[in-house]
Amino acid sequence: MLDAIAKRYSCRAYSDKPVDDALIDEIVTAGLRAPSAVNRRPWHIVVVTDDALRGQLAQVHAYAGFCAQAPVVFVIGAEPAPTDDAWIEDCSALVENMLLQAAELGLATCWVGLRGNDTMGYETEARARKVLGIPESVRLLAQIPCGHAAEPGQTKPAGPMESVHRNGW
Repeated sequence: MLDAIAKRYSCRAYSDKPVDDALIDEIVTAGLRAPSAVNRRPWHIVVVTDDALRGQLAQVHAYAGFCAQAPVVFVIGAEPAPTDDAWIEDCSALVENMLLQAAELGLATCWVGLRGNDTMGYETEARARKVLGIPESVRLLAQIPCGHAAEPGQTKPAGPMESVHRNGW
C-alpha cells in the first residue's frame, strides 16, 4: 500500500492510449469498498469514456482542460439524505481508494473538485450535472481524469513531521 501511496501524483497530461475496461472495473471496485458513515454508501460514480462528453467535462472547471485528454473521467457524487452531513467524507474516502488503485495499476489521475463554485466563478456542479444528465438531488464532489501519463510524473515526499502532534498540540 505504501508503494501505491508513494507512486500517486496529480497528472495533468495523458497519452491517447486507452484504459482497459477490466482496469476501470478494478478502480471502481476499489472505490466501492470505501467506508461510509453508518455504512450508508450514498455515492454514485459516472464512468465517462465518450470523447465528446469528456471534452464538455473539461469545460466545467477552470482548471480541468486536461480531462479532455484522459481516456476516462470518473465523476463522483452522492445523493445525501436530508440529515446527511457526511456525504463529502464518504465520497472523499471513495475517491482516495480509486486514486490509489489507479496508481497501483500504473495509471495516472488527478482530483478535480466540482463541489460548489471554483475560484473563477463557474457553477461546476451544475455544469457537470447538465453535461451528464445527473439529477439535481445528486451532489457532485469531484471528477477524476484517469489514463496513462504522457510523461513520467513527479511524486512528492511525505509532508513534514512537524505537522504531526501526539497527545495534544
